[in-house]
Amino acid sequence: KLVRVVQGVDLGRLAETHNVYKNVVHDMIGVEEAIQELDLIMKRPPRFNKWILVVTYGLASVAVGPFAFDARPIDMPIIFFLGCLVGFMQHVLAPRSVLYSNVFEVTAAILTSFLARAFGSIYANVDGTHERLFCFSALAQSSIALILPGFMVLCSSLELQSHQMIAGSIRMVYSIIYSMFLGYGITVGTTIYGLIDGDAASSTTCKNEDVWASKYIQHFIFVPIYVVFLAIINQGKWKQVPVMIVIAVCGYVTNYFSTLKLGSNSEVANTVGAFTIGLLGNLYSRLWHGHAATAILPGIFVLVPSGLASSGSLLAGIQYADEVRDNLRSGNTTATDSTTDSSIASLGFGMIQVAIGITVGLFVSALIVYPF
Repeated sequence: KLVRVVQGVDLGRLAETHNVYKNVVHDMIGVEEAIQELDLIMKRPPRFNKWILVVTYGLASVAVGPFAFDARPIDMPIIFFLGCLVGFMQHVLAPRSVLYSNVFEVTAAILTSFLARAFGSIYANVDGTHERLFCFSALAQSSIALILPGFMVLCSSLELQSHQMIAGSIRMVYSIIYSMFLGYGITVGTTIYGLIDGDAASSTTCKNEDVWASKYIQHFIFVPIYVVFLAIINQGKWKQVPVMIVIAVCGYVTNYFSTLKLGSNSEVANTVGAFTIGLLGNLYSRLWHGHAATAILPGIFVLVPSGLASSGSLLAGIQYADEVRDNLRSGNTTATDSTTDSSIASLGFGMIQVAIGITVGLFVSALIVYPF
């Protein structure tokens, strides 16, 4: 039988299924009873309603903005709107149409990057100076942070780590192609708006104003908030949240300071972050007999956007978009091939860098906790 299900992650059911498996392996319950429990787990309705998830998408996008993409408080209402838009497209529109669910990622990236550039191009008089009101790069990247393939990267990393070459490599290639779809969508959205508005925003970084009291407030306060929203989106249980927060914050703190020391050399920083996450997750499983995968996953979801942000690959298409506009103005209709190639491929390449860093970090952490 071919069962069509919209793909997603359910951390609550994942932990319950793992408990049933452990009970069967340790002869605490029989197979018949286990099958009945699995049926109950499968038939149980989702923990959170789809409309709650739509709002949570907006809140999670707001939370990821400051620590991953240097968003400012003034950008947050727009990020919330764009995040809710992505949540609506994923949880309301995509389940209704199989055809639309196939192009959901591309359409979400095109729409959010188009709107982000539109909002980012608004001018305002701030303290007597005429400057952009919103930060285009923060709006565009924060809104699609939740549809980055963090779960696929984690699964493929763990499968490759355990030498399941076929399953792991298929997932890894899919997550890279998926990233290229997102890169293509961002490039198309920014290019279309650039053709409409001759003075469209082109900055790939936000102005480093002292709007936050300190760098540590900006980077470390929002990670636990983001993890709470991730738990809701991924149908986690509340009792799982404290462990998720501790592991994700430790992983991000080590990743942040590694990035400061090593510059934007994100592979090493991601390896350090993933090593911390893997070490704490495996110790949690070994010492407290918890479920490591559910505890590790939010930490990986935190590392993927920050890793891609430090490599600058999410917004590589902006150079191509500006070039298209300039060529049309000058009457030259041929864009340089190198720019076209880099705009689409850079997000896929950035995802490879992040994936390699995470794979090595998790592999080394497993080697230390489970040497034999």
